Amino acid sequence: MESKYRAFDLEKLTKQELIAIILNQQDGITKLGERLQQLESRIHKDSHNSNLPPSQSLHFPIKNLREKTGKTRGGQPGHQGQTLEMVNKPTYTITHKVVTCGRCGQDLSATPAAGYEKRQVFDIPPLICEVTEHRAEKKRCSCGHLTTACFPETVSAPVQYGVNLQSLVSILGAYEYLSYDRISELMGYLIGYRVNEATVCSLQDKLYRKLGYFEEKSQLHLAGSEVIHNDETGLSVEGKQQWLHVTASRELTHYAVDSKRGKEAIDRIGILPNFHGITIHDGLKSYFQYEGCRHGLCNAHHLRELTFFAEEEKAVWAQFLKDLLLSAKTSVEKAKNAGRDCLDYKSRQGIDNLYDEILGGASLMQPSRRGERGRLKKTDQQNFIERLIKHKGSVLAFMHDFRVPFDNNLAERDLRMMKLKDKISGTFRSLHGAHCFARIRGYISTVRKNGGNVTTEIKNALLGKPFLLQEW
Repeated sequence: MESKYRAFDLEKLTKQELIAIILNQQDGITKLGERLQQLESRIHKDSHNSNLPPSQSLHFPIKNLREKTGKTRGGQPGHQGQTLEMVNKPTYTITHKVVTCGRCGQDLSATPAAGYEKRQVFDIPPLICEVTEHRAEKKRCSCGHLTTACFPETVSAPVQYGVNLQSLVSILGAYEYLSYDRISELMGYLIGYRVNEATVCSLQDKLYRKLGYFEEKSQLHLAGSEVIHNDETGLSVEGKQQWLHVTASRELTHYAVDSKRGKEAIDRIGILPNFHGITIHDGLKSYFQYEGCRHGLCNAHHLRELTFFAEEEKAVWAQFLKDLLLSAKTSVEKAKNAGRDCLDYKSRQGIDNLYDEILGGASLMQPSRRGERGRLKKTDQQNFIERLIKHKGSVLAFMHDFRVPFDNNLAERDLRMMKLKDKISGTFRSLHGAHCFARIRGYISTVRKNGGNVTTEIKNALLGKPFLLQEW
C-alpha cells in the first residue's frame, strides 16, 4: 500500500511522522497478507476439501476424499452380475438351411438336420404411431330423440395424443432432462409426428395437475416421518435467481421452488414447521430456527473443511478431529452390524471428551487479530471451531441415535438431478415450468426409491391413479 508520506524527505520528518509511516506500512502489509491468504485458499479449494462442485475446481485431477479399501476395480467376488441370456420362447425363429456340403459340395437340400446351433438377437421393432379412430354411434328413437354413444373418458378431443405417447414425452422431459425442442425433434424421428413444443408443455402441465394429490400426501407423510433430509440449491428461472428446496426420506422426495432460501420459503413449503422428528441438513441457520425438532448436521461437509485446514493450513487439530469423526463412524457401523441401536456409554463418553479436548485446544491456539474499527477479526478456522462447539449435539447425533445418518448425502443426491437438468436442457423459461418439473421429478424420485417402474407409474398418474405408499 502506497504511503502518503512517500513524497517527503525522510531526514526532515519528525519522530511521530516516521512512526506514522511505519504503522501505515505495517497495516498495508497485514492487509496484503490477508488478501494473499484468501486468494491462495480459493486456489487450493476443490470438491475434496470444500463444498465447491467439481465443475468449479481449478485442480486436475481432483483428489478423492474416500479412503482406499484395497479392493480391485469392478465387481467383487460373490457379486451377482447381470448379463443378456437366451430365452426359451423367442418371438420369432429364423432357420438358416444347409444347401451343400462344405467339403465336397454335394447337394444336402433334402437331408434332415442333425441339430441346430442357436444365436439370439434382442432388438425392438421400428416405432410406428398407431392412430385409433373412435366412433360414437347415433341412433334415433321412434319418439324422435337422437341418442349418441359416449366416448371413453380418456378420449376428450377430436384429435389428441394417447396416454402411452404422453408418458413417453413426460419421461423425456422430467426423467431424461431433454428440452422441449429436442423432445419435439426426437418424436419426429421416432414416430414421424413432430410433437410441437406447446403440446409438450401442455402435457407436462397435465401431469403436474394429476400429481396434486400425490404431492399433498407426500408433504403430510414427510412431516410425520422420524427422519428427513433438507437441502437447497440455486435455480435460474426467467434469468432470475430462485431456489430449489428438497425434503427427502428413504422413500419420499419433495421438491419446491421459491424465490427465497431461508425461513420464509421453508414456512411456505409447510413441512418443517410441522415436523417433530430429526432433520438432517448442512447447517443453514434458518433450519436451526425450528425448535420443535432435533437436528443432525452433515459430517461429509465437516470432513471436507477439516481436510482443507489440515492440508493447506497445516492445522494439526483438524486432522485429529477428522480421524475422530471417521473412527466414530466406523464404530457406529460395527455396532449396527452387531444388531445394536446405539454405542455403549463408555465409547460415547470417550468420543465426547476427545471431541471437546480437540476443539478446546484448537480454540486456544487461534490468533486474535483486530480488524477495522477495532473489531475482533476471526479466521475461517475460528468460525468453524465455534460452529462445531455450538452444535456439538447435532454433529455427533449419528453416534447417539442410529436413526441419524452420518451425512446429508441423500438430499444432495436428490439435488444433483437438478444440476444435471441445468447442464442438459438449460434453465427454465417460466416459474410455472419450474414448479411442474419439481413436482414431476419428486414423483419420479419417489417411484424409483420404492422400486417402481417409472414408465408404468407415469402412465398410471396420467390415468388418475398415481403411485401412493401403502400406508397412505
